[in-house]
Amino acid sequence: MTTSEQADAVVGGYRDLNGNGVMDPYENPALPVADRVADLVPRLSLEEKAGLMFHPVTAVSADGAIDGAPLRDNRPPTREFVQDRYVNHLNVQVVPGPRQLARWVNEVQRAALETPHGIPVTVATDPRHGFTENWGASFHDESFSAWPEPLGFGALAEPESVREFAEIARREYVAVGIRSALHPTLDVATEPRWARQYSTFGQSADTVADLGIAYVDGFEGVAGLSATGVACMAKHFPGGGPQRDGEDPHFPYGREQVYPAGMFEHHLEPFRRLIDRGVSAIMPSYGIPIGLTLDGEPVEEVGFGFNRQVITGLLREKLGFDGVVCTDWGLVTASRIGDKTLPARAWGVEHLSDSERVKKIIDAGCDQLGGEDDPRLVVELVRSGQVPESRIDESARRLLTVKFELGLFDDPFVDEEAAPASVGTADDRAAGRRAQARSMVVISTGRSPAVPLLPLPKNSRVFSEEVAASAIEAAGFTPVTTPAEADVAVARMQAPYDPRDDYMLESAFRAGSLDFSAEAVDRVNALERQVPVVAVVRLDRPAVLGPLLMHAEASVVEFGASDAAVLDVLSGQVPPVGVLPFDIPRSVSAVARARPDAPGDTERPLLRQGWPGARMKRRASRGSYRQGRESREVILGTALDVIERKGYSATSLRDIASEAGMTQAGLLHHFGTKENLLLEVLRQRDMLNRRLISADPGREPSTVLLARHNTQTPALVDLYVSLQAAASDPDHPAHEFFRRRDAEVHGAVARDIAARQAAGTVRAGIDADHMARVLVAVSDGLQAEWGIDRDIDMADTIERLWAVLLADPGSPSQGDDSGGAARS
Repeated sequence: MTTSEQADAVVGGYRDLNGNGVMDPYENPALPVADRVADLVPRLSLEEKAGLMFHPVTAVSADGAIDGAPLRDNRPPTREFVQDRYVNHLNVQVVPGPRQLARWVNEVQRAALETPHGIPVTVATDPRHGFTENWGASFHDESFSAWPEPLGFGALAEPESVREFAEIARREYVAVGIRSALHPTLDVATEPRWARQYSTFGQSADTVADLGIAYVDGFEGVAGLSATGVACMAKHFPGGGPQRDGEDPHFPYGREQVYPAGMFEHHLEPFRRLIDRGVSAIMPSYGIPIGLTLDGEPVEEVGFGFNRQVITGLLREKLGFDGVVCTDWGLVTASRIGDKTLPARAWGVEHLSDSERVKKIIDAGCDQLGGEDDPRLVVELVRSGQVPESRIDESARRLLTVKFELGLFDDPFVDEEAAPASVGTADDRAAGRRAQARSMVVISTGRSPAVPLLPLPKNSRVFSEEVAASAIEAAGFTPVTTPAEADVAVARMQAPYDPRDDYMLESAFRAGSLDFSAEAVDRVNALERQVPVVAVVRLDRPAVLGPLLMHAEASVVEFGASDAAVLDVLSGQVPPVGVLPFDIPRSVSAVARARPDAPGDTERPLLRQGWPGARMKRRASRGSYRQGRESREVILGTALDVIERKGYSATSLRDIASEAGMTQAGLLHHFGTKENLLLEVLRQRDMLNRRLISADPGREPSTVLLARHNTQTPALVDLYVSLQAAASDPDHPAHEFFRRRDAEVHGAVARDIAARQAAGTVRAGIDADHMARVLVAVSDGLQAEWGIDRDIDMADTIERLWAVLLADPGSPSQGDDSGGAARS
C-alpha cells in the first residue's frame, strides 16, 4: 500500500498518516488536542512548519480534478502548493458546483497524504452567501443559499437570525469541504463613504458585538470547534472602520486610519467581547494608525499586521488572545490579475525587502501570512539566525490546534455524491429569502409614518426595467412593458459610487461620492410624471437619499435581496421589520465634516441609525374582525397613523374604524374601549424602546438612545405622553403598564450610572437610584413639554444633562464639546 492508501484506511482506530505502521500520539484520536499537537510539532521539519504559516489563494478546476484546467489560471498549481511547498491552508475563490468542489477537496486531501506527516489541508473562503461580487472580499455563489449582506442582519438586529444563517452556512460549507471562514467582519461602520460597510453589521458597536458573537456561535458551535464546525477568522483588528476620507486600505490612497474623536476603544469593543467568547483566528487591518497612543505610548505608524504594540502588546498580552493571527492578504508581495496590479499592502514599511517585511510580521506576533505563497522566506530567516525556530514552533502549535479541533486529522474527506443535495436546499433558500425581505426598511416620503401605496394590490400592473417579468408574475402581479400601462413602477437601483479601475480589485470597491447622479434622479422623476413609483435601493453604504425620495411615492432600502424577496415585501407577503443600521446623511458635505471614528457624527442626518421604517398600510374588509390576529394588526397600525395626523386628543374610535375599513363595533369586538386599544398600540409598537432599556449599558446612556429613537416616532411619543398622564389614576387600564415600565426605565438608567461609576466617568458618591429618578423625571417632563420639535435636539439635551449632573470632575465634560449644539 502507498502512504496515501495506508492513511486513507482507518486501521485499529487510527489513520497512519506518516506510514510508519505505528499509532503515534498525534495520530491517536483518543488523546486531547494539546497532547497531539505537542507530539507533532517536534516531528516536523522547518520546511513543514514554514508551510503551515502561508495561506495563499489557489485555483480550483472546473471538473474538480486537482490537476484539471483551473477556473482562474494565474496561480501556482495546487499540487505544487501542497506537496512541494508543504502549504496546507488554501483560500478558494471562484469554484465549480458542489459535486465538483467536493471532488477537488478530496483530491487535495489525498495529495496531502503524500507529505511526510500527512497534515490535512484547511480550505478557506471569503463570504459567498450574499449578493456582492468582489474578488477581494466576497462572492455571490448561486450554489449556496442566498442571504442579505451582514448590513441586512444589522438591520434586523436579531442574534437569533444571525445564528440561523450561520448554522445553515456552516452545514453548506462542511458539505463541500470548506472548513475555514474568513469572516465575520467586526468593523464598526462609522465612515459613511467606506466601501466595505456592506460586510459589517453597521454603525452600532453593541450591535456588531452581539451579532458577531451569534455569528461565531453558528459557525464554530457554542461549545467550541468540532468535526462539524467551521473555524472563523474575525476581522479587521482592532477595527477597520475609521478610514481617512472613507478610502479603503487595500489601496495606497486609503492606508490611514484616524481617530479625531478619540474613539479607538469604541472600535475595539466588538473584538474585546468576541475574544472573551472565544474565536479561532483574528485578521489585523491593513491600515496604519495615525496619531494613536496606547498606554501613554505613541503607536508606530505602520500597518497593523506589522505592529508589535497592537498584535503582541494589545491583542496577545492585554486581551489574552492565544489563537491564530493571520495577516490580511498580500502584505509582502504585489498582486496581479490580468493587466491590473496592486502593490504589496506593506503600508509604512514599503522601504523594506520581502524578507524584512516577513520578519517584522513574525516579530509583531502574527502566525500566518495571508495571500503569500513562498515559505522559503521563513526558512531563510530561521537558517540565517534572524528568527529563532522556537518562534516558528509557537505559530505551528496554534495553527495545528485548529486543524485537530476541526477533526481534519481523523477524517478530512467529504461525500461527493451527497454534496449537491446538502447545499442550497429549498428550505435553506426559503429561509434566506425571508431574511432578505424582513431586513428591508420602508421609507415614507410624506409626513405620515405609513406608506399608503404599499402593499400593492393583487393583480396590479407593474412596470420595471430591472425586475424580471417572471418574478413580477410569480408575485401575483401583471408585468407590463411601458409606464403608461402600469399602476405602479418599481425602480431598482444601487447606491451611488465613483467608478475606479486603476488598481487590481479597485473596480469592485464602490467608493467615492454618496450623491445619486442627476441622470438617476431624472429617471425616477420622469417615471413619476407617468405613474406612482416605488424606488428600491440597495445600500452597501449610506447614500444621500433626499433627492430620490422627492420623486418616489415610496422607497424601500434593501441590503442584498433577490427580485422575489423585494416583491415579497411590496406584495405584503413578508413584513419588513428592519431598522436602519447606520445614519442616512443629508449631504455629502455633512459627511466630509464628520469625524471618521465617531458613529452618527454627520450634522442633521436625514434619518438616524435605528430608525424603524415606515409602516405599510393594510386595510381590512368589513366584518374581517372575525379573522382575529390579522385584523388586530391592521387596527393597531391604523390607530398610530391617525394619531400621527390628528393628535391623541382629537382621535376617535370612529376615525380609526373608518381608516381601517371597519365598524366601531368591530374595533370594540377586539379591544372593548378606546383606552384598551391605545394601550395595546403602546405594548406592540414600543419594542425598540424595550430593547434599548433592557440592553447592557453601552457607550451612550439609554435615556439618550430613547430620546434619539423618539424623534423618529412622534405619534408614539404623543400617545405615550397623553396616556401616561391619564394612567396616574389606579383604575385606568394603562396604570399597571406604566408602573412596570417606569420601573424598567429607572432600573436601566440606574445600571447606566453604576456602570459609569465603575468605569470612573461618573462621580462615585452619587446615589445611582436617586439620580436615575431625577434624570427620568426631567427627561419625561421635557418630552411632555416639547413633544417632537425638529428644531430641538432632545438627545443632545439629555446628553448634556448627564454631563452636567454626573460627570466625574477629573474627566473631560461632554458639555465642553463646542460642536455638540450643532448636531442633531
